[in-house]
Amino acid sequence: MAKTLYVHCPFCQGTMEVDAATGEVLQKWTHEKSEEGSDKMSSALKKLEDAKKRRATLFDDKKGEMEDQKKKLEKDFKDGVERAKKEGVKEKPLRPFDLD
Repeated sequence: MAKTLYVHCPFCQGTMEVDAATGEVLQKWTHEKSEEGSDKMSSALKKLEDAKKRRATLFDDKKGEMEDQKKKLEKDFKDGVERAKKEGVKEKPLRPFDLD
């Protein structure tokens, strides 16, 4: 059974997971350094606001693409209806029952 040790560095504020039998470093976590004079709460709020703006922008972009696609499909449908009116229907289309 392998025993692991967790070592905390007082200088870099990082943590390492070390295998006690072999002395091998299994995993290493670094401490996230914050800017001087800023607290974690304001930076977290800023990240949330940035993410919210990014989501809103992506949503607006996709909404615009969907509206453009809808306009294109409506135009194609209207063109097809006009072409059918202009050419006229020469004979009835076959129904599935007519094929039996």
